[in-house]
Amino acid sequence: MDNWFRSVWFIRIISLMLAGLLWVTVNVEDNMDSDSLFFNQSSSDVEVIENIPLEIRFDSAEYVVSGIPQEVSVSVEGPTSAVAPVARQKNFTVYVDLNGLGPGTHEVSLQHSGISNQLAVTLDPKNIEVTIEEKVTQDHEVNIDYSNQRNLDANLELGEPDVSPQEVSITGASSVIERVASVKAIIDVGEATESIEAQEAPVKVYDNQGNELNVLVEPTAVNVDVPITKRMKSVPINVVPRGGNTEGVLIESVSTETEEVTISGPQEVLDEIDELPEVPVDVSEITEDQTVEVDIPLPEGATSVDPETIDVDVEVGKGDGEDQASEGDGNSTEE
Repeated sequence: MDNWFRSVWFIRIISLMLAGLLWVTVNVEDNMDSDSLFFNQSSSDVEVIENIPLEIRFDSAEYVVSGIPQEVSVSVEGPTSAVAPVARQKNFTVYVDLNGLGPGTHEVSLQHSGISNQLAVTLDPKNIEVTIEEKVTQDHEVNIDYSNQRNLDANLELGEPDVSPQEVSITGASSVIERVASVKAIIDVGEATESIEAQEAPVKVYDNQGNELNVLVEPTAVNVDVPITKRMKSVPINVVPRGGNTEGVLIESVSTETEEVTISGPQEVLDEIDELPEVPVDVSEITEDQTVEVDIPLPEGATSVDPETIDVDVEVGKGDGEDQASEGDGNSTEE
């Protein structure tokens, strides 16, 4: 055995065998690593992520942009370990950069950030067509429109509304601002029974076709006061004596300082009344000058009269029985 170790050829053969064993070991490990790498690469996944908001980067102080979709779809493909957290957390951004572009129509590409380089990313849509316009601001007066007005009590009447502030600023694309036809705040009066005070009403902007325009309004709402009163009309009255006179008493006159009364009711009723029917004054028991209280008759269809009673002065004189008025006669004077 000692002679073998002293033999050069024996040492060379042993060295060759050790080298061969080392080579086999290294190649086996390399092959295992390669197989593992191949397995990982083949274990991939594809995930489509919907409803991702699109960020717009542009000079919002100078321009208004249209044609931008609010949301896009993002497809990511790659190792499952990288796809899963992206789909779950959605902590990335999809944006379109319009900085450096002026007014006009442009086709631009969507971009993304915050997604690992290990993943292949597909955006839908990839490109969009946008229109850039100069931003314009104008002041407009706010008008009041009423909703459910047909349900308002027929005895009530709307007065002139008071709006605060009276004007608002409207900002938008120049082509949209040119279409502004009216600026309105809507007040619901269907169930109103008294004056409306300090009601907040959103401001809407419309074109001449009644379509609401997409613009910025400042302030977005106004405070509105609407006086609501009863429908009223003042009409003259005429007092007349009624009833038989006491024997020996002659009614010389009946008069009142009240020349008009105010009646309330639906407009169509008020339109038909120009004066009240004769107001009868019962003089059947009058024997001397006196002031009597007389009820004012309520016209048909009216809801109220103001005042409801009036004072009537009755003046009498002495006469014989032949001059006495019978019930229903109108021989007494009136003022």
